[in-house]
Amino acid sequence: MDNDHRWRLFNLDSLLDEVDGPLPEASTIDLFIAAISFKNFDFVGRRLSFVCESVTYRLEVWQRLIDAAPLKYWIKNKQEGVLIYPQSDFCGALRSYRYRGPLLDVKAMSSDWVTVADTRTLYSALDTPAARSVYDAWHQWMTSTTKEAADMAEGRFANTTVTRSLILSSLGTCLACKEPAISSARTTIASVPGSGTLIQLSLCGQHLEQAKQQPNVLKFLGTLFSLSIDIPEFSKSEFIPDELIPHVHAMVAEELGGSAASAEKREKGWHLRIDLPHGWWWLLRLKSLMNYSYMLFSPSEKKQVYRADSAPDHHDLPFFPDHEHARPDRNSDVRSPSFLYGNPFFDFKRLRQVGDERMRPTEHAR
Repeated sequence: MDNDHRWRLFNLDSLLDEVDGPLPEASTIDLFIAAISFKNFDFVGRRLSFVCESVTYRLEVWQRLIDAAPLKYWIKNKQEGVLIYPQSDFCGALRSYRYRGPLLDVKAMSSDWVTVADTRTLYSALDTPAARSVYDAWHQWMTSTTKEAADMAEGRFANTTVTRSLILSSLGTCLACKEPAISSARTTIASVPGSGTLIQLSLCGQHLEQAKQQPNVLKFLGTLFSLSIDIPEFSKSEFIPDELIPHVHAMVAEELGGSAASAEKREKGWHLRIDLPHGWWWLLRLKSLMNYSYMLFSPSEKKQVYRADSAPDHHDLPFFPDHEHARPDRNSDVRSPSFLYGNPFFDFKRLRQVGDERMRPTEHAR
């Protein structure tokens, strides 16, 4: 525990570099860390599971954290200060902060240090049954209240080009008020294929309806908190602009290993055909993110052998209304939840998986 080189510290300066305007107060800086302390540090080895350790190289940041820190420890054998911010209802993890900037007399910056012999002594003092109990209860509560959003994020990671997820929640209540949250409003943003970010907001019924009135969830979030958010082109509306359809058609066809064939705009949206090897083909019907279907056809059958769509038919499935049909051409069809978005710009990963699975027997037969 004394060997600091074994433990990775989160560089909070990288987080502050993304904030426009003046440097935030210490309470806001700590709130940033508290807000991402649930699961975001799980991949990093930690001295204690309930302590999130950060470091700054900026003197101004360190001074603010020192002035506001409830607990300040001076590690005698290392001549180093460690600031501890306590657990709360909002965050069940302790947050520690260190300074690793240019050499200076850190101890002289405060008169309230509690001197301990070494790092082991400090963490032994922090490691109490009460601290572990608070963290475990908070972690269990957060896990249960974010389960739906977390399951959606995991599904999107596996089935689409989404690689990151931002879940905004308020401990089981609506992000906009104190009413119980009943569901999440979601959107996905990206500027290039393969780097999508899923954004989910926990909302009550009233605010969920208000979110639906906005062109997208980011616009609703900006309206809610008076934010100015630069929204990428593919996320400005709930449908793909007509002028982008040829580009989406060509891009998805290439990703699926096929060629863009016919493209026709009908009453129920664009119908885009993509021809695949050996006579297989996709038909993508695109009207909006809540009104779409992806259909795979085999060379020997005129019926669909796979379909994913947003028809509001299966209320019993999670993540309604999006769902998949494993064999829509048969009575033995199996319906399952879908994690698709309704925009092939993000969804081609799953379509490619399905195509590879279904076409493989044909290729072997040849």
